[in-house]
Amino acid sequence: MKNIALTFTARGIHRILREGGSGDWTANPARVNDSVEYVVCCQNTNDKRRGNDWGEVTHKHGQAFLIGKLSEVVLVTKDPDKKKRYRFMFSEYAKIKVDDMWGGDRFPIRYLSEEDLPFNIKSLEFQPMPKVQSTEQFFTLDEAKKALATINDIKSTDVKIIL
Repeated sequence: MKNIALTFTARGIHRILREGGSGDWTANPARVNDSVEYVVCCQNTNDKRRGNDWGEVTHKHGQAFLIGKLSEVVLVTKDPDKKKRYRFMFSEYAKIKVDDMWGGDRFPIRYLSEEDLPFNIKSLEFQPMPKVQSTEQFFTLDEAKKALATINDIKSTDVKIIL
């Protein structure tokens, strides 16, 4: 049974731990929820090499560096006009180090069975995931007016927000 999702991610370990899992993937959430137990993260350094380290890369290109126990698959796309993307959330994780684990596949998710892995999952020491750090900030209308006024060097009374 293929119960492993092997992913090729530009996100490094710190960002994955901060966000609670690996994403943002164009996967079939029903398939992932029904069959995947573990997600193995392999590092993609292509963006960093081009000068854009948005994912906070932490490991060598192609190296497997983390395995997470899948807890749920959550939709992360906010715009209904864009393709749906999902994050694979983890309940627990273990750090690993397997060089050249990513085989160069074009699609960044590959499904494997435990027997395909060069290590034994049962021998790993999993630890609980840290609490997810929310990146969303919410403002009252007055706070938004003050912030916009400060940025634009005008009085907050001159800012009009129309809903």
